[in-house]
Amino acid sequence: MTPQRTSPLQPTGSARWLPALVGVLATALYCALSWSQWINWEVPSWDNAIFTQLLSSYASGRGPEVDLKGHGFNLLGDHFHPLLIVLAPVYKLFPSALTLMLVQDVLFGIATAVVTRCATRVLRAAPAAAVGAACALSFGLQNAVAVQFHEIALAVPLLALSLSAWREGRLRATALWAAPLALVKEDLGITVAVIGTLLVGRAVLPFARRWAPEARRRLAGLTAALRQPDAAAPDGPGTPGIPGLTDHDVETRGSGGVVLDRAQWRSDLRGLRRDPVLLWGAVLALWGVGVSALAVGVVLPALNPTGDFAYADKLDPAGFLRDPASAVILLVVPVRKLVTWLLALLSGAVVAVRSPVLLVALPTLLWRMLSPNEGYWGPGWHYSAVLMPVVFVALVDAVDRLRGDADRARRRTGSTAAATRFARFEVPVLTVLAAGAPWAALVIALVVGAVQPLAQLATPAAWQSDPRGAVKAAAVARVPEGASVATDLSLMNALVSRTRVHWIGNGEDPAPEYVVVDRSGGTWGTTPPQDVSGYAQDVYGHRYSVVSDEANIVVARESS
Repeated sequence: MTPQRTSPLQPTGSARWLPALVGVLATALYCALSWSQWINWEVPSWDNAIFTQLLSSYASGRGPEVDLKGHGFNLLGDHFHPLLIVLAPVYKLFPSALTLMLVQDVLFGIATAVVTRCATRVLRAAPAAAVGAACALSFGLQNAVAVQFHEIALAVPLLALSLSAWREGRLRATALWAAPLALVKEDLGITVAVIGTLLVGRAVLPFARRWAPEARRRLAGLTAALRQPDAAAPDGPGTPGIPGLTDHDVETRGSGGVVLDRAQWRSDLRGLRRDPVLLWGAVLALWGVGVSALAVGVVLPALNPTGDFAYADKLDPAGFLRDPASAVILLVVPVRKLVTWLLALLSGAVVAVRSPVLLVALPTLLWRMLSPNEGYWGPGWHYSAVLMPVVFVALVDAVDRLRGDADRARRRTGSTAAATRFARFEVPVLTVLAAGAPWAALVIALVVGAVQPLAQLATPAAWQSDPRGAVKAAAVARVPEGASVATDLSLMNALVSRTRVHWIGNGEDPAPEYVVVDRSGGTWGTTPPQDVSGYAQDVYGHRYSVVSDEANIVVARESS
């Protein structure tokens, strides 16, 4: 698990500005998509409005109250994301649902800049730019931008910063950037634990490599002794009945392994125990597992009105343990799951599997594929965004490792009088893989990107305002600032920053002052309420009168 295989490059000249350039261009593309959605009044779900209410509550000095989920609902009883409070000052300065979308765009742009910077430490400017562009155009980030703000917006740059630090050998920074991830969402604590395991591996691996030859030698001696229990003890000092085992034995063997004495072994073990990297890794792993366990087992049930973890039915660990064979099959069946696996693999040009960094993606992929919720299986929505920095840092690390593999193969071939046919082909194959992987990743991102959200920006429709935009804006203006309003998806983003919004149809909420309905919106399917005032009276038990009804946008006000 050693992160550094070759000497890092020091970017010079224009290459120093490459990460910033890629990050700025990526941010501009994401912001363009968000702006296109805003002028077209696109609201893919209520999530962006939910998080807008959350930040509005934080910015006002209140707790995490989100009326969209139920009047006075504590959102920390739904998902565990206390770190979102750091965004409250930004929202206070720019109180709009659009602010959250743009903040996410900037955070994703920062992540692409970090990945590009990581690539410049291994690759020349052109292939490094290819890696950065592939990351920026990746399916996970594009789909996350298209479905607007989610809490994982904070996780993407944190993962990029932590894993790039690990790759560059900045191990304290690895732990410090990874630790806050556990406060972004309840499942990410397990991801943090895997990063901690990488740090533990970084500390333990040199010790294991040094002593592996000795362990193998002693195991071989023990095996021989067990097979010949009556064998005479060898002459000279040693352990009776176990050939070759001595208390003080220092020799160099032809394989290159060094057998050191017991005092040296104890000294190395003491050094390992004192290695701060081992401590950071162990503490980070315990922190990640502990926070996830505390969130799922204590905090979320305690703050949820039902007294349970709201998503407990999305995973059945006990069932998987009872039937592990079925669990393995469920990882790739049905085909939507296989598509997600393949896209993640192809995004890293396949060679990313050469890097242990890719292990960090496993917790997210496993819980998604083993969940009975079909919405988690495919490559859409925001669920794959946290995979992208993992995949692309793994790609950079894999390229570096492939170069190291090629160098070692070249030395082996040069020192052998008659190289095997495989050995003669090994060096050029490894060299081609290392050189071609960044460009392969870019080509794959471009091909897949042809059917991804950013491609819409090339169409005229992306820059044409919603034909009913003026009517919607007038409807929003008819609701006084600070009023309570129940509404569906269509006008939710526009209303949520200036009014107290509830989800329409929830009869357990207090009767709102206003009801706003878009009969043509996707919320209602084929059965929108034709008599909005009558519908509101049936749901809330209060009388309502229609204020405006134009282009199927209806505003009704509570009657005295």
